[in-house]
Amino acid sequence: MLTDLNPVKAGILSEVLQAAIAVVVVDMQRDFCAPDGALALAGVDVAKNTAIVQPIARFVGQLRAAGALIIWVHQQHNALLTSGAVVRRVRRATQHLNLCVDGTPGAELTAGIGAENGDVHIHKYRYSAFMGSNLDMLLRSQRIETVVVCGTAANACVDSTVRDAAQLDYNVVVCADLTGYSDARLGVVALENLDRHFAIVCNAADVQTRVVHHERQRRPGH
Repeated sequence: MLTDLNPVKAGILSEVLQAAIAVVVVDMQRDFCAPDGALALAGVDVAKNTAIVQPIARFVGQLRAAGALIIWVHQQHNALLTSGAVVRRVRRATQHLNLCVDGTPGAELTAGIGAENGDVHIHKYRYSAFMGSNLDMLLRSQRIETVVVCGTAANACVDSTVRDAAQLDYNVVVCADLTGYSDARLGVVALENLDRHFAIVCNAADVQTRVVHHERQRRPGH
């Protein structure tokens, strides 16, 4: 299975999780996740996105307690930043133009996701969290070497963010069981491709166990 850890993959995962870590949570907003959000109201199946809300909240809490930097990525729509090329790409699904409009409830993080004071919030206007944002500068200023990515969607904004992180020479880990999508066929294939070329794809428990272990090892007396 995709998330099975053979000895080589497990060893690399343990290695990269000893570095400074940031958890990058992509687009867990009401319009993507909530039953009354724009996607659900347009007839799109958001069940997978809804199902990962509480698991992400638990995971983020565990890694925050272990010292990881928590970064919430917010997709935003602003008419001034929507080009003709963007309009043409979404013409077949025009409801996408109204997703996460600046200042609307749909752009807010979905209920129960677990953001806290001290977390960092990044806003983006394209698929990748690195495009036009200060995410790379933030990570480098905090000497982050490894990014753990989760959120939605596996085949779109998560995929784009992971690819850019890899190209910028970060170690990248993707929690498959904390990654959503509205099309399982595309989501699963996207995760398989990310695991082959750009990231270590595993389960959240594989990350949490190692991060907590390394954090305990660093404590005085260990």
